[in-house]
Amino acid sequence: MSIMPAGGWGDPPRPESQPSPSYPQQPAYTPRRSYLTCKVCDSGTLVSKKVFRMSGPVVAIGFIFLIPSVLGMLFSALLFFGFIALPAGGGLGTSDNVARRPFQSDFDASFRKSCAASVKQKNQEVGYYASQQLIEQYCECALSAFKDTGSTESAYQTCFQRAQDGTLEQPSQDVDALYSNNTSHQSRDREATNLVSILGGGFAVVLGISSFVGGLLGWLLVMRKRVLQCDVCGAVVNAS
Repeated sequence: MSIMPAGGWGDPPRPESQPSPSYPQQPAYTPRRSYLTCKVCDSGTLVSKKVFRMSGPVVAIGFIFLIPSVLGMLFSALLFFGFIALPAGGGLGTSDNVARRPFQSDFDASFRKSCAASVKQKNQEVGYYASQQLIEQYCECALSAFKDTGSTESAYQTCFQRAQDGTLEQPSQDVDALYSNNTSHQSRDREATNLVSILGGGFAVVLGISSFVGGLLGWLLVMRKRVLQCDVCGAVVNAS
């Protein structure tokens, strides 16, 4: 007896087809907002902002250091270049006569000074008053004669005779400036100017360095940092 049913074995019954479940499409990246959710209130969003690293009083002290330091560096730079340019500016004279004073060598200055002092002393001994103009005429004549003859005694005798004859030449205004009491020798002025320039430049450098250090300290005190702050509860979290 065969157990095969009539018509043969057929295909087993298929279950009814069911639709596949639909899932929401996942984004290719996780939104940044999901990382900025406040963990304190679980409702706010952390917002990036910059705040001072130090407290309010410390920041105020930083500005007190910073602002004068910046002004001090600017002033020291101007002061430094001003003292550097001082030797090229023509010395320390405050009047036009001093600035236009002619140059004289060390020997000429010493000769004029000793000659004028000697003439004044001799005139006082004999009770005679000689004007400054006459002294300058005599000493200029003596200086010129000494350069020609090389003898001080001969130069003095020649000019003394000219003074008696009234043939001494009239000195110029530039020569008057060499005998004035309120002016010094030009080479000494240059030395004094160079000394002031060196001392002033050194002071400007020291002032600039101290201002820079103070400004750097003030900048460190007023530096800011980036934080994340909740827009609801105000909680602050370091961004780094």
